[in-house]
Amino acid sequence: MSVFGEVLLAQNRRRFKGRRYNEPRIPKPRESERTTMLNLSRLTVFRYDMREIMAHYKLEESAAASLMASVIAKASRISINTARDYVIDQEKAGAYPREVTDEICDLLDRFSKLR
Repeated sequence: MSVFGEVLLAQNRRRFKGRRYNEPRIPKPRESERTTMLNLSRLTVFRYDMREIMAHYKLEESAAASLMASVIAKASRISINTARDYVIDQEKAGAYPREVTDEICDLLDRFSKLR
């Protein structure tokens, strides 16, 4: 009798419990909305392009380094829009000219990714 009972238990475990072909797929609910953030797999190229912009417009090294670090931190952790707002606020404060803001915002758009 014990052998027969073990066979039934093994047979019950092998039963198909997945979705059948005629059942619709139900997407899992997302816990949070996706936002555009910095593509971290291309971070070194992003840094290189930021340095090129800073060198082209001859910004101070200390100001350029802090701007680059803040932009990367905001874009990778919060969102691209937050980083763009930070760049615009710094430009309004007089840290650098309008052309730098435009190029950095274009760069952020090119290196963005939904996460």
